[in-house]
Amino acid sequence: MILINDQVKLLVEKYSLTRCARCNFCESVCPTYAATRRRVHGPRGRIWLIIYLSQGIDVNSDEYDGLLSCLNCRACNQVCPAGIEIAEAIHDAKALLIRSALK
Repeated sequence: MILINDQVKLLVEKYSLTRCARCNFCESVCPTYAATRRRVHGPRGRIWLIIYLSQGIDVNSDEYDGLLSCLNCRACNQVCPAGIEIAEAIHDAKALLIRSALK
């Protein structure tokens, strides 16, 4: 299951994901991170997963599950000091993942 790097690169640029300051504010409000305490299940981990995918770095199924576990509650957006639309980027990445799996 491989995402097309160019499409993911566009997401990284569109949402300016590299502006993430790794402050962890988003993780403090994320319900899936609170339930699992696993970085891949938090917004910060999901941002970096998308960045890794854009660079062609292989990820494992657990990391994909972290992306898919987002509840899209958008709490992360409200606390991000960099103003990144995290939930929207995750939503778009999930859509790319699903479309690539269906091909």
